[in-house]
Amino acid sequence: MINSAVPVIPVSKLEVAEATLTRVGFSMEWSHAPVPGGPKYAAFTDATKRIEVHASESRGDGIGPIVVYFRVDDVDALAAMAGEAAQDQSWGTREFWLRDADGNTYRFGQVLPE
Repeated sequence: MINSAVPVIPVSKLEVAEATLTRVGFSMEWSHAPVPGGPKYAAFTDATKRIEVHASESRGDGIGPIVVYFRVDDVDALAAMAGEAAQDQSWGTREFWLRDADGNTYRFGQVLPE
């Protein structure tokens, strides 16, 4: 049985993901470099520790950019925290996006009431 999914985001430096994800309440839990001075790998979690995102400097983990979509409960509060504004979309959600220096996109959305 699958218990969770953890996206692995390819980045040039871990600081790229950290600078973007901390804007919406994530923090780095751990990082590791299998070879001293080599590519690093890290885990970021939200304040509840329920959502986890990994970032990898290793090209063996793929090449970006990629998109990660987060379903959230209060998109306006999260957008304000990040210094952004959410907008209603024609497909029935209210969303905002963050893009990091590597071109990866972090999308945050909330389903609009019918």
